[in-house]
Amino acid sequence: MHTFLVSLLLFANITGWVDSNQELTISGKLTDKDTGEILIAANILIKDTFRGTITNDQGKFEIRVDELPVTLVFRYIGYESKEITITEISEPLQVEMIPVSFELEPLVFTGEDPAIHIMERVILRKQMWRQELRSWKAESYTRQNLSNEDGIVSITESFSTTWWDRNRGFREVVTGQRQTNNILPGQNFAGSSYLPNFYDDDIRIAGFSVIGVTHPNALRYYDFRIIGERQIDDQRIVDIEVIPKTRLQPVFKGTISVLENEYALIEVDLRPGDAIFFPPPLSEVNLSYRQQFNNYGGSFWLPTDVRISGTLEIGVPGFRIPKIIFNQSASILNYEVNIPVPDSLFERSMNLLIDTNVISENRVFDNRVEAIPLTDDEQQAYATIDSTKTLEEAFRPTGFLARIAGDGAVQVGPSTGAAQRRVSFSPQGHFNRVDAVFLGGEATYPFSSRGRITLNAGYNFGQEDLSYGGRVSYWLGQNRRSFSTVSYSNESRERINSRYYSRTFTSLGMLTGMPDYFDYYHAERFQVTLGHRFRTFGMQPMIFFRHESARSLGEVTSYSFPGGYKQRVNPAIDDGTTQVAGFQLRVGDSISTVGITGGTGLTLTAEHSSDAMFNTDFNYSRVMIEADLRLNTFLQRRFLPNTLDIKVKVFTSDGELPLQRFGALDGKLVGFSPFGVFRSIQSRQLEGEHGFAVHLEHNFRTVPFELLRIRPLVDRSVGLLVFTSAGRTWIDENRIENSAYPFFYNDGWIYEAGLSVNGIFNFLRVDVVYRIDRPGFFLGFGASKFF
Repeated sequence: MHTFLVSLLLFANITGWVDSNQELTISGKLTDKDTGEILIAANILIKDTFRGTITNDQGKFEIRVDELPVTLVFRYIGYESKEITITEISEPLQVEMIPVSFELEPLVFTGEDPAIHIMERVILRKQMWRQELRSWKAESYTRQNLSNEDGIVSITESFSTTWWDRNRGFREVVTGQRQTNNILPGQNFAGSSYLPNFYDDDIRIAGFSVIGVTHPNALRYYDFRIIGERQIDDQRIVDIEVIPKTRLQPVFKGTISVLENEYALIEVDLRPGDAIFFPPPLSEVNLSYRQQFNNYGGSFWLPTDVRISGTLEIGVPGFRIPKIIFNQSASILNYEVNIPVPDSLFERSMNLLIDTNVISENRVFDNRVEAIPLTDDEQQAYATIDSTKTLEEAFRPTGFLARIAGDGAVQVGPSTGAAQRRVSFSPQGHFNRVDAVFLGGEATYPFSSRGRITLNAGYNFGQEDLSYGGRVSYWLGQNRRSFSTVSYSNESRERINSRYYSRTFTSLGMLTGMPDYFDYYHAERFQVTLGHRFRTFGMQPMIFFRHESARSLGEVTSYSFPGGYKQRVNPAIDDGTTQVAGFQLRVGDSISTVGITGGTGLTLTAEHSSDAMFNTDFNYSRVMIEADLRLNTFLQRRFLPNTLDIKVKVFTSDGELPLQRFGALDGKLVGFSPFGVFRSIQSRQLEGEHGFAVHLEHNFRTVPFELLRIRPLVDRSVGLLVFTSAGRTWIDENRIENSAYPFFYNDGWIYEAGLSVNGIFNFLRVDVVYRIDRPGFFLGFGASKFF
């Protein structure tokens, strides 16, 4: 959870370091001369340099100078700039800024909206000077704090030097870090290269690619309206309201300020627009961004600061994390523009580099001096927060689900060595027409850092015998990417496996008076597997050898809670011994079997059994491919764009394929219909020697309800999906005619299509399906598709 909170909330910032032992520190406070109001984020510069700082939330500042006398320049929009020469340091300065009475001639425009006229020129001017901006270097300071409703729970700070190259991007060298005692240095992720620059065309905000207010096509997505004028010295500043035109694309709303004679952004105060929202379990996210810009090296306008604040609420019914409040302040100054950027910075792919030599020499934060002074609350937090006041404790979940999960719900980091050697146990149980009630369990013991042993056992009350087995797994190689597994089992098994349903899950169907989903047989199985995990594409090839002795089982019960339903006969299989050599290749993502996520991945499995090679009763070859493909379609700037998910399953065989090695296409179970099954087939598997199925599902998310302006559904992340499926299996006609086995088989193609309402009560989807080849409507449900 700690890593989750830090990575989600602390938008990394880092800053450069200057040796404080050779410097003098000037401090003070800025206020309005007439009202005494504090001035937040006022700019203080050392005259004739780009070195400076900003005031904190209490109007206070501290700035380091090399020598005295020195002249400081104080600037704040709407006030007269002030210069103060300091010859000696005594008491903190009390700087009173004089508000400017507006004396400039009013702006006059003809023929078009004045705000549009101004923004057209801002965009054009930016395109001109951005072409000349090749690189820069700056010194940065960042402070981030997390709070709950009781106050601050953590602070992280960093100094760094940041480099930017137009062709190669950012590199940042951290030269100083400090954090409260409950945060480890390795968990201080502050860094200025990750901060947004609101002069950019596209701005990354919490996973969204937001269209900037100075994007070349900004006028397509924004309306601009003048809401006021201010003055700084003798220059006019125009305040402009930013109004989104689009309801679907991620944009901002708020105000921006433009320096009239330069047509340059000088300040922004923006919030995410309505199209920037998040799915459960994020129940509420409120963000605001403020940033100022200054002129550096000719016509270039670059950020001097960033101030981000917000709140985050995480929760679903029964599970809620206390409100998370975060604040971030950063000062970015002392720019050097269009200078050579060291090639050595780009020898590594990491954007963030830690200068361990500087930090190890104790060139860290001075306890009394910050680039942006600590507020009183932050000083109190440093004095009182110790290592026992963890983020896990500050944001401990509440609700009945959190109580059920216990401390494991907020466990952070890897287990200790003692915990790694602990035996873990999980109970097992199911109910079907062959085993009746099965009760057992599985125990796992990691006997070393590389190996673990798992044993399982249970009792089948229907067959009145024991099931048992175990496996030993061992990881090989320096990076533990190679692995080997040896397993043995003596138990009843499903005749045809399912990617979507386990025997525990299918128990519900039979107990509620539905047909038992699987057929079963008894197998004594021994298998050896060798494999390796490659970094490239998540590739994992495996080879395996399996010996299996199989025999038929008969059904023993038709019990269900409602009663009165007679289960079908559990048919006999092809008894005998099979010895198989096989190969499996997995590539890409591991896809959720209940359909809550999507991705791109592939699994290919091939096996061969031949009496020319082994002592086996069956000669056959079998190949199966399961592939998942995700394509982003519309609104790709969003954190969760619209997506098209495609799922394909193909299997084929040659030779004397035993009944227990048939393939199958899954149907829905007790109305539950995850993506990848045929939703018009109830409680059975469509089996065959060969088979093909393709499933397509397009997730429009909340877009239809956004267009219809049904905001309550949008706020609850209720969305729409459309889907279609096609497939069939094949069985040799002679086998059907000559076999007494009751195949569940459709001699033709199945076509279906439908619509799903997704996100009901955060976790449920409801499906309406139309069977095209045999017209009829069907209803189903599933788990919400979150990602």
